Amino acid sequence: MANGVWHSGLRRILELDKEDLGLGGTGLNVSDLVESLLQPVAERDRELLVCVESSQGRQCKAEVSGVKSPHMYVRKHRGPDGALRLRAAHLPTVHDMTLEESDRHKAMKDFLARTAQAAGLEVHVEKTTKTRTSRPDVTIVGAGGVSLGCEAQYYNASAGTVLRRSKAHTDAGLAANWITHDDRFHLIDRANWMLTRHVTWREISSAADLALVGGFRVLVEWRCTASAERPCPDSRVKSGCGKVHLQWDTPRRLDDEGTGWTSHEGNTRGITVGQTLIGAATGSVAPLFAPSRKDRRAGAYMWVSADDRTRWHDYRSAETPDLEAGQVPEEEIRFSGNDADTTCKFGEDTWFPGTPLERRGAYGVELIITVDNPAPARTAASSPGPSSVRESRAVVRFKAPDIPRPRPGVCETGTPRCGQPARLYAAGWRCEAHRP
Repeated sequence: MANGVWHSGLRRILELDKEDLGLGGTGLNVSDLVESLLQPVAERDRELLVCVESSQGRQCKAEVSGVKSPHMYVRKHRGPDGALRLRAAHLPTVHDMTLEESDRHKAMKDFLARTAQAAGLEVHVEKTTKTRTSRPDVTIVGAGGVSLGCEAQYYNASAGTVLRRSKAHTDAGLAANWITHDDRFHLIDRANWMLTRHVTWREISSAADLALVGGFRVLVEWRCTASAERPCPDSRVKSGCGKVHLQWDTPRRLDDEGTGWTSHEGNTRGITVGQTLIGAATGSVAPLFAPSRKDRRAGAYMWVSADDRTRWHDYRSAETPDLEAGQVPEEEIRFSGNDADTTCKFGEDTWFPGTPLERRGAYGVELIITVDNPAPARTAASSPGPSSVRESRAVVRFKAPDIPRPRPGVCETGTPRCGQPARLYAAGWRCEAHRP
């Protein structure tokens, strides 16, 4: 980070350690200038601020690296002394989607559209919403459930981009849904998401459906007794604590209950992207936000069955995520009065640990809760059998929606389906009359 940056609009160096930014006698309003400097890059000219060394006709170290650009942004930085100062940092180079990413992106958009269309849902591809603030890759109009603004994401978009686009979808009445193959991306738990395996565009184009390995959870509820299949999450007492536990778990573990399980990576047999999309649009699947205990703005976003969400709300009130950063009291910026350093410091070991910040995110998310007694059932009917059997087994309320499966060699167009001999295209099995 640097304490000086070239402002291409003013055609001069801003000295960030000086209270007047080195503009004494120019008559400019410094407070308004500082406010404009701290604007998100998406809301200003990306090339407005430039590395001082690059502005003098030399290639800066960041530009030579190829990873960062010579353009910069200004942020508030807390130093090791706890004081807040203005500092300039290099922007990353603009991401140009590779050919592989582009093909996979197109294939996923086509997959989402044809899956929803096959279920009789209204679909729009790359269509701007009525509010003119949102343009999802694929919009699936709800039919008894939620309308979805789906984004196929195959490179790591910034957290700010994910939050901004998700909020735009929400403001347009859509449930933001990001589909990716990498759980390290910033989109995870910043909106509802779906994780698939690493697949090529050809595999996506020819797939009848895709396994969902992340982003979907099932609610398990059990009385903690010695005969229960699950151990007590709150203690090591082998006889159980006698209380009721509720846990949001992966479908794969639940499938293997009673026979042993070996993986947390999700159900490879029963839960799919297509089932979850159609379930969300028709109402049998719903989005859920489980807030963090420490920071109510952070938490876990999950797709769950509608019955599981209803049962969860018997114990916990519904939470609505706030996609906008909460307002915090403004802290005074300190100015040391030092002159700006005009050399590029990119790549040099100039980092010093700042004041530690409180952790936020999924660490305090209540994926397990414990209560003394179960909440009253919403229906009068109760499951038959001895209470000891009911207590020892997990209560599962998820039923995946039925999705018509394509038959190889048979045209799948229309409702009812055409049924004529067909060949496989990117859009699915099509006969001569219905080929793309």
